[in-house]
Amino acid sequence: MSKKGVSDKVKFQKNVSLKNYTNFRIGGKAKYFFSAKTEEELIETVRIAREMNLPFFILGGGSNLLVSDKGFNGLVVKFGEPLSSYVFKGLEWAVGIPGTVQGAVYGNAGAFGKSMKDDVKTVTVLKIPKSKSESSSKFQIQKYGNKKCCFGYRDSVFKHDKNLIILSVEIKKRKINPKKIKEYLNYRKQRHPQLPSAGSVFKNSPSGTAVGETPAAILIHKAGLTGKKIGGAQVSEKHSNFIVNLGNAKAEDVKKLIHFIKRKVKKQFKIELEEEIQYLGF
Repeated sequence: MSKKGVSDKVKFQKNVSLKNYTNFRIGGKAKYFFSAKTEEELIETVRIAREMNLPFFILGGGSNLLVSDKGFNGLVVKFGEPLSSYVFKGLEWAVGIPGTVQGAVYGNAGAFGKSMKDDVKTVTVLKIPKSKSESSSKFQIQKYGNKKCCFGYRDSVFKHDKNLIILSVEIKKRKINPKKIKEYLNYRKQRHPQLPSAGSVFKNSPSGTAVGETPAAILIHKAGLTGKKIGGAQVSEKHSNFIVNLGNAKAEDVKKLIHFIKRKVKKQFKIELEEEIQYLGF
């Protein structure tokens, strides 16, 4: 791809299948694709996309994402540090969780009563102009302290302001417990399905209700939906808040199953389940 303003160091690939870049192993092609190895490459790539008026999406580990069968008619930029590399830096609860630390901050990921909110010290952010007509020279790199991240349950300011891109994360230093790490990892292996999935599909706190932290898995199971299949997608028999790809699932199969679950749970419990996963290309 060669257009005015495109750096020689940034060469976009064309028509790249996103299937192997998501844990679901589902998804069509990205019109353009680039894997940024450094923050500088990410920033340059975003500059180029803005100058070309090209829609872009920052892809982390693809662990909490459903990509449309039609793919994405824009630029997908793969970037991020594996969350696993932070386990022995203090995030022992994160052992076995796929994805990147940037994605974990974005969605305030958590487990075993802990979340990123408890461990984030600062987040380095690329702030891009809201108006596409503004010069890319107005890009700013800022430091966000914990409070400024506005963490909520599976939520953060970054989910609501698409002009903020997480570059790097500094976590609080904590003494680790190797026994706990082993315990958490064994729990995941025993309780979570091994088939391709995007992890928990729904939040545990249904919106607009007073039921508090009712686990979505329990609601789905009580609605009789454990093992329910649509096409190649199935509600996991091992964990009812996981939808697994049996091998040939389409994004539409997963989406239909998600809507089916939401309708059934709402009808039976008067609870509106809210997705935790992100959608791309729909």
